[in-house]
Amino acid sequence: MSFIRYKRFGNKDYAYEITAYWDSVKKKPRQRSKYLGVVIDKEKKIFQRREISQKTEKLILDFGDVYLLNEFIKGQDLSSILKQVFGNNMNYLLSLLCYRLCHASAMNYARIWYDGSISRFLFKGATLSSQRISDFLESIGDEYVQREFFEQYLTSFVKAKEGVIIDSTALPNQIRFPFNAWGYNDGNIDMQIRFLFVVAKETSLPLFFRYLPGNIVDVSSLSVTVKELKKFGVKNSFVLVDSGFFSKDNIKGLYGEEIDFLTRLPSSRVIYKDLIRREAGDLERFNNAVRYGERALFIKQKRCTLYGRQVYAHIILDPERKGRETRKFLLDAMDEQENDEDEIEFKLMKKGIMILISTFKLKIEEVVPYYYMRQTVERLFGFSKDDLKIIPLRVHKEETLRGYLLLTFIALVVFVLLKRAIGKKHTVEEILLTMRNLKCKVYDDEIIVQEVARQQREIVEKLNIIMPKDMGI
Repeated sequence: MSFIRYKRFGNKDYAYEITAYWDSVKKKPRQRSKYLGVVIDKEKKIFQRREISQKTEKLILDFGDVYLLNEFIKGQDLSSILKQVFGNNMNYLLSLLCYRLCHASAMNYARIWYDGSISRFLFKGATLSSQRISDFLESIGDEYVQREFFEQYLTSFVKAKEGVIIDSTALPNQIRFPFNAWGYNDGNIDMQIRFLFVVAKETSLPLFFRYLPGNIVDVSSLSVTVKELKKFGVKNSFVLVDSGFFSKDNIKGLYGEEIDFLTRLPSSRVIYKDLIRREAGDLERFNNAVRYGERALFIKQKRCTLYGRQVYAHIILDPERKGRETRKFLLDAMDEQENDEDEIEFKLMKKGIMILISTFKLKIEEVVPYYYMRQTVERLFGFSKDDLKIIPLRVHKEETLRGYLLLTFIALVVFVLLKRAIGKKHTVEEILLTMRNLKCKVYDDEIIVQEVARQQREIVEKLNIIMPKDMGI
């Protein structure tokens, strides 16, 4: 037997169906209640019951690393430049930037990463198939796009006021490509492309890049690079280059442009040999000793003439390096039973010595720190090759190569900015791996972010990024 019971809560009546039944266990009559809903019309027994829908979890995605990167990029002045240059392709660019930084693997795996990441919701419509990626790289490899990017980037975002550091590295590969040529690299002859890189001295930010055929030597590329930088408004007062760029034409070109420089003098030059013979004999004296971190060096400064101009020669002796090199040389010379005593004495004299040439006077304690600013470029090359996996190259058109190198260049800029923001306590790889452990669950109409761990909270607070608890779809 059933009947309807009404209960009032607030200003609404609620209806319940009450059914009487006999409890055979307790041996007595009992009632069970069934909720019918809010009373709409009591006489006609019309009730409205709101169905409570159960949210169904669809999938779990990596969340923290991509969300952090996207928010970090949006918070940089670089973001407005990217929007202006890449326009409707901004989402696609951001998805590939996040892929290069979060999971630097071959481009043909980008789609797998995208499907398992919050990227599929943050960067909707970015079809990361191999063909679509190639088309995108070709589009941003357009010479007009590249010029527009560097014009905006170099005038609005970075300004090289105190000089630049220029260096190059080899990108070995086995692809059929017009710029691929045999070249010397780390003691080997490889098919390669030369990647020339320019960095701002005062900020360590990447400024510019060029790519050259693998058989183009460094000395022939410096003057062209300086001219191209001037076209983008970079008027350098100082250039730091390695000995690979040392040539009469390059030095005279820098003289003509009135650009100061610091470079290492190749040991094959006559001036190098003359300086060693004149100055090395009394170099190891206490009044020439200079502290460089935990190392003790001997440094002498001398005026000399280089291709018609007065310059400063800095003769630097590292005692530890001299010991290692001398021991090896003596053992090899005795085994080979060399007879030319004059040549042996000269080779012994130059062990552990390098000579730097500058067009301006430096304090003796500043000479080595100035030169080792080149390590900035070496580290960036390391990041490009190791963290961003710039090689092996898998492109077959010049436009695609330009686009790929531009994508890597922008990723490297973000990498440097993020490293600067996070400080020395963490590496970029460490924070991105830590943040990748922050997952999210996707439902029909909502994304729910999981709890933020202590280490993750420290990172987002350091970067001033707010992690959401949920997101709409």
